[in-house]
Amino acid sequence: PYMVDMGNHEQAYRMSHYTERFRNMPTSPTTGTVTTDNGEAPNNWYYSHDFGNVHFVAINTEVLFVEERHEHVKKQYEFIEADLKAVNRTKTPWIVVHGHRPMYCSCDGDCTFPAHLVRSGGYALHRKYGLEKLLNKYGADFYIAGHEHNYERMYDVYESKTTKSTVNPPHTVHIVTGDAGGPEEHEPFKFPSPDRTAFRTAAYGYSRMTVYNDTHIHWEQVETDTDDNIQGVVIDDVWFVQENHGPFEV
Repeated sequence: PYMVDMGNHEQAYRMSHYTERFRNMPTSPTTGTVTTDNGEAPNNWYYSHDFGNVHFVAINTEVLFVEERHEHVKKQYEFIEADLKAVNRTKTPWIVVHGHRPMYCSCDGDCTFPAHLVRSGGYALHRKYGLEKLLNKYGADFYIAGHEHNYERMYDVYESKTTKSTVNPPHTVHIVTGDAGGPEEHEPFKFPSPDRTAFRTAAYGYSRMTVYNDTHIHWEQVETDTDDNIQGVVIDDVWFVQENHGPFEV
């Protein structure tokens, strides 16, 4: 199966590209409907589902960047908070939140104001709906994003600070994995690698997350770049251990 979330390339026609193409994504009776150039449709812009012992939450970062969709910033925030609050951490101890745009990265201008907008909730919205604090409040283990056409695995991060922990990290781990390839090709890193970044590369590849049990996740980055004559080689390999699932302390 595949599960998706909306990106900036699906904004066209008032977001109908995503809404209609992925009608098979889950919807929630609490989030109502959305209206695009194709008319009214079930709200598949943000949703959650369980798979094994992982609770996944898909979010729509684009509502922060399209002014006519700002009413969904509050609606989405309230949905995420209610959803995370209701997670049974005995049944699904791991929480993985995924959205298109990152909260942290280090390649270009996307990693300055736009990333800040995602994690803080936006200046035009009085910064009431910051996702970083919300994920930290309910102990989301990972935030996985794309948008940048590269790969950057970070440690636990909160308010730009890190403890560099992979064993019982005290905050959400942030990972950007958007380097599968495309017409825009490689996206280089223009900024120095920050302290919060454990590994980064502009080479094409994909990420593999193996959930071994309630406390151990194995994360790998597999390079598939013909420019480097490397295909199928694991270039980043790390184990995450979390024995204390639950809200993170500030």
